[in-house]
Amino acid sequence: MTNRRQFIAAVTAGGTLAGLRVRATEDGRLVTQGETIPIAGTYDLVVAGGSTTGVAAAVTAARAGLSVAIVEYNAFFGGTATAGLVPVWHSLYSTDGARQIIGGITEEIEQKLLARGEARLLGKTDKSVGCYLNVASLEIALDELVREAKTIDSYLKAQVVDALLDRPGHLTHVVIENRDGRRALAAKQFIDATGDAILAARAGFKTWTQPRSDLQAHTLCAILSGADAIKKAHPSFSFEKLMGPSGGAGLKHVFQWSAPVIGAPGLTFLAATRISACDPSVARDLTEGLFKGRAQLKQIVDAANRKFPMPEGKRLALVTVAPDMGLRESRHIVAQYRVTSKDVLFGRHFDDCIAKGSYRVDIHEGSGITFRYLNGDEHVMETTPEGKIQWRRGKWRTDAGPYPTWYEIPLRALLPVGTENLYCAGRMVDCEREAYGALRVMVNCNQMGEAAGRAAARAVKEWRRNKWPITSSEKI
Repeated sequence: MTNRRQFIAAVTAGGTLAGLRVRATEDGRLVTQGETIPIAGTYDLVVAGGSTTGVAAAVTAARAGLSVAIVEYNAFFGGTATAGLVPVWHSLYSTDGARQIIGGITEEIEQKLLARGEARLLGKTDKSVGCYLNVASLEIALDELVREAKTIDSYLKAQVVDALLDRPGHLTHVVIENRDGRRALAAKQFIDATGDAILAARAGFKTWTQPRSDLQAHTLCAILSGADAIKKAHPSFSFEKLMGPSGGAGLKHVFQWSAPVIGAPGLTFLAATRISACDPSVARDLTEGLFKGRAQLKQIVDAANRKFPMPEGKRLALVTVAPDMGLRESRHIVAQYRVTSKDVLFGRHFDDCIAKGSYRVDIHEGSGITFRYLNGDEHVMETTPEGKIQWRRGKWRTDAGPYPTWYEIPLRALLPVGTENLYCAGRMVDCEREAYGALRVMVNCNQMGEAAGRAAARAVKEWRRNKWPITSSEKI
């Protein structure tokens, strides 16, 4: 492990960073040797993570006049949407459909895909889906957004491995690893959009993680062929019938959902696996989770072909398995404010509001799921020991209201304690468990990215005018 104090102290002015390389001796000890890390570029802003959240941050900042580097460890942008094959964005409207509360980059992307026939809108008040997207088309649309912004340099297939500070709370460089080796990117401002708070953790800011038993479960998604043909030959077929201990797949859970793939007749998207007690910021957990997800997919496909036999060539088959899990939760930052469950469910207003959302509280846990709605309804799905679905429908709130139709996210929940020039955006937001069930979805995270991009642009413009360091807390 790099000695951070020595590494920071070794920053030089000659275009390279003198760091440390670690090697092992025969008796198992680790020793360090000097290493020179070239500076690959100097920017106003570095965005770590090329999720839709990170792209929203980078594009917003570039449109405001900043030079930007965006670093993404996949070969494409989009994060969970594309690497996880997740084709759904939630409603841009208040729960009653009376007011559009989300616009910006999210709406811009939606409109672009709708115009191309690569997305499909549902009703404004649909509780589950606002828009279905073709994720391959989304991948290309994100490329276009980034490349149209002429001041963005993209670093794909690159991993954030370290962060350098010249004083507590003040970042100067992000260290990345790509095909060229280890490189440093210098900047005035930084945004962590990695999902797992990788940059914040590498920079030494405080983070926290739920106990594994309380982490939201993840889903490894897939695209399959043959489901329509099986349904035609066997009208009783459904993925739901395959789930659970008695469904043939031998799984411990029942909840699943599927959807047609936009623009690809005959293909079906399936979200039916469940990887519980998995912290994807831990390498071993992530690896085991991927193994479990692929094994569960095979169990589902094998059970379908066993229980609903079809001729060769018309059987249910995996076309593609997502390169990554649909990750719901890992590390959270310790921010200047922690969003509470009451903030969300009672629709508290914030002076530093930077995002609005209407998606329900959605907690994937154990073998079931909990939904809580802003109108006071509560729906809890459980799996009985016999593998049957059991829904409990009631109220989490029984007073006369008034009931909110949206909730707000404050900027303070994205600012790590002690930071001078780092913003965070996305699912590492600091919030209570129940609040997280609502805030974590993509249409909310995209807004966090835009807000971080705007805040970084303001900070850089202030620096250009006044030439003094401005802390994030001063910019609220």
